Amino acid sequence: MDATVTLNPNGTRLERITTGQGSLRPGRDYTVSGDALTIPAATLGRLTASHQDGVDAVLSLKFSRGVPWSVNVITYDTPVLTSATGTTTALVIPTAFNGDRLATMEAVYPDGTAAGPQNWTSYKQFNVAFTPDYTAGQITLPAAFFSAVNDNSTVTLTFHFWSGALLKYTLTTSGTVVAGTVG
Repeated sequence: MDATVTLNPNGTRLERITTGQGSLRPGRDYTVSGDALTIPAATLGRLTASHQDGVDAVLSLKFSRGVPWSVNVITYDTPVLTSATGTTTALVIPTAFNGDRLATMEAVYPDGTAAGPQNWTSYKQFNVAFTPDYTAGQITLPAAFFSAVNDNSTVTLTFHFWSGALLKYTLTTSGTVVAGTVG
C-alpha cells in the first residue's frame, strides 16, 4: 500500500529525499502533489526488505532552505502484553512491542473516573506514571502511579500505540500486591 505524508513546507520546496543507501528518485520512488508526499508500495517494499520490526529506514527530506526533516519508515505488528504480578512499589508488564511505540496510557476505575496521578484526566504522564523500555520489552508502572490508586481496587489501563493499536490491561490491587491481566 502506498503511504502519504502531508507536508507543511512553509514556502519552501522539497528538493530531494535521501536514505542511508542513497537518493530516492522523484517520479519513481516518490511523488509530490501539492502538500502530499506519496511513497509507492514498491519503494516501501525496498526500504523494508529486512522484514525486521522497528525502524527500517530514515528518510531525510531536504527542502530549498531550512533543516532537513527526518521521516522514519517503520515495520510493526500489534504489540502483545503479558499478565504480571508485582507490588505497589512497581509492576513490570512484559511487553512484545513488535516494532510499535507507546504513545500514552489511560487509567480508569470501573465507574469511569480517572485513576492514578493527575486524577483530573484519565491520560497518565509519560515517564512518571508509566515508562516503556523497548530494549528490555517491558512497561513499568512505578510507585508514583500506585501511590495515587485507591487501595483494594480494580483499574483498567488502555495503552495507546502510535500504530493506532489500543490494548486493555486490568490491574487488581490488594494491599501492596498488584496483579495485572490482559483484557
